[in-house]
Amino acid sequence: MLTSFAVIGLISHLERGLDESIDAEKEFRARLLLQSARVVAAHPAIESGDPLLRQRVSSVSSYEISLTTEGIYLAINQLATSAPQRQFALRLFEKWGMDTKSAETLVDSIADSLDADDQPRPNGAERDYYMRLGNPHFPFNQPLSDIDDLTFVRGFEELDQLKPDWRDYFTIYGDGTIDVHRAAPEMLEVLFDVTKSEISRFISARDGPDGLPDTIDDRRFTALEEVRGLLDVPPSNYAAAARLLTLDHPIKRTDCVAWAGGLKRRLTVIKGPSVDILREE
Repeated sequence: MLTSFAVIGLISHLERGLDESIDAEKEFRARLLLQSARVVAAHPAIESGDPLLRQRVSSVSSYEISLTTEGIYLAINQLATSAPQRQFALRLFEKWGMDTKSAETLVDSIADSLDADDQPRPNGAERDYYMRLGNPHFPFNQPLSDIDDLTFVRGFEELDQLKPDWRDYFTIYGDGTIDVHRAAPEMLEVLFDVTKSEISRFISARDGPDGLPDTIDDRRFTALEEVRGLLDVPPSNYAAAARLLTLDHPIKRTDCVAWAGGLKRRLTVIKGPSVDILREE
């Protein structure tokens, strides 16, 4: 009986060691694939749609690279200094289901949490408001370094309930301009204050003959006048939106995802003026 227990214990120990060895090998392969993907993405000849951006290395190993910019998001840190950004945010929050008063409160409160002073805006909130709620350490009165700090802002709870995936629409690294080549239809619809059908015509032209985004045949605009020619929007709408448009966003984003035997790892690189972020998950 003692011998049997010893043998069973040895087998269990060996199995645990084998499992740990397999997990370590998967981790090593996934990280190696991430570094390979990063090198591929950094090559100057690589463009969106290149087959090298999606490669199956073996039956259980592969990687995928997404090349985009921070211009596809709302640059949340710009709300304190940019009136056009605040108007853009206001319309976006309304589209997500907030009434105008609630949206104005949230926009002003976000701006108050970012600016250096302690004077609340007409619909905003500063330290006195948060102290009454038992949170004397907020606001930080500086640009956000963690997007989740928005959850402390007055009125944000309602937005979180209406739009649980809001993190997919915000950035703390953007310069405030919107990437006309890559921005999602929903963002452009809000920016130009037009209907879905009006934006869909623009998206069809932008995606090129194959009708797919991020492929080799995507249309590249050389001037904003080309964008205006494709958009059937009132001149006042276009003039307001054009201040936030860019054809070549300066802050590039590379997302590399690697799979190795069921293990998934992600590497994000964000580079641009005053921005150099490397994040691995």
